[in-house]
Amino acid sequence: MNTSRIEKWYLGLPRITRTYITILFIVTLSSVFKILDPSTLLLDWNLITKKYEIWRIVTNCFYIGPFSLGWFFFISAFTKFSTSLETDPSFSRSPGQYLYFIFIQTVFLSTISILFFWPSGLPFLGNSLLFAIIYYWSKKDMWSHVSIYFVTVKGYQLPFAMLFLHIIMGSSIWIDLIGLISSHIYYLIRDVIPHKGFPNILSITPSIFDTCAKKVDLFYKFLIPDNTRSNYTNNYSRATYIGTTSSGFIGRGVRLGDS
Repeated sequence: MNTSRIEKWYLGLPRITRTYITILFIVTLSSVFKILDPSTLLLDWNLITKKYEIWRIVTNCFYIGPFSLGWFFFISAFTKFSTSLETDPSFSRSPGQYLYFIFIQTVFLSTISILFFWPSGLPFLGNSLLFAIIYYWSKKDMWSHVSIYFVTVKGYQLPFAMLFLHIIMGSSIWIDLIGLISSHIYYLIRDVIPHKGFPNILSITPSIFDTCAKKVDLFYKFLIPDNTRSNYTNNYSRATYIGTTSSGFIGRGVRLGDS
């Protein structure tokens, strides 16, 4: 792949999506060279409750295994759907609103996983985070046309089409179910319950997330030359193509088209 194309793709990603895949790449590379032991990141509620290693609630989503074809498919899937969701108007109220969404998902995922994998929880939940993003995206882009294999479905049907395919293929659906439940809880709290007259407790982003998002912007401003950054950073695009074979999201050749 042409280096300039990689640069254009990378710099064209919104801040949180770009930061996530950057961390994921660094963690994976560090594990390959034995600099970082992935076991220090995995979710283990026994260690969280007894040794207070609370970082594991979040860090378990930053490792999805060694470099492989599935790893690159995951990156492709995550960048497309996460970019589409992060640039949705519903996350434009404050700089850290999408970061707040990701944080909430990691907490929900880690909590829900203990119900399915007692007592420690599922070690790594990166694929569940991806499915949670896809599910919430499906609520925002409900009428987008999505081709999965040779079948075209609406955006809101995609998560269930994926679950159905996983059942047919004999794959484990627990990873997907954890992501679906987590994202649906968020959807109920933010989008459904407020319309019933209840307060929207997720409408205001805690200032710490806005501060972190601004720090991320300052970091990229320092790292990337102004003339290079200006060419790409304001050109965030909606998802156009997706493909993956990861255990949590099996659906090669998934195309997102115009509604």
